[in-house]
Amino acid sequence: MWGGIYAVLFSVSTILSFENPIKNGFPEGPAESYAKYSLSNVEFQNEIVGKEFQYSFYENKRFGPLQRGQSISVTDQGGIWVGYGFIRKVRLSNAFHFNFDFFPGVYFKNNEEDLGGWLMFRSGLELEYIIDPRWRVSLCYDHRSSGDIWEYNPGMETIKISVIKTFI
Repeated sequence: MWGGIYAVLFSVSTILSFENPIKNGFPEGPAESYAKYSLSNVEFQNEIVGKEFQYSFYENKRFGPLQRGQSISVTDQGGIWVGYGFIRKVRLSNAFHFNFDFFPGVYFKNNEEDLGGWLMFRSGLELEYIIDPRWRVSLCYDHRSSGDIWEYNPGMETIKISVIKTFI
């Protein structure tokens, strides 16, 4: 359920974007490229079941309010997820951003929990703090599931702390 709510928030924040109203379409523009390194607790069926490392790279261009990114994560149980999607940054102040993201991707279970299939969508909410022009930290909660594509769709959550390095 939560993943669906995050996906709706991502969509609404994109459509109602103050800095790029939907009537303007999705014009290409510059963005700040950065890499994000995350360490997470993995939650399955309301229980912490392991750890996950995630690397994400965000490109130096936007399409309207959306910035493209790629991501890969590996858990301590050998589960692998690889995805490509978008992040929507909402500037709260000079020091804080609130981010929504949505990343479709493929999931390789290995010894990880069975999520019901290989196509998984990740969506999340993130609070990002800007330390200086090159470094940031963030706290994020995200959900991954198949969006009910597969009959069995229990979902999995991560609670992650990230270190972000921008490329200026």
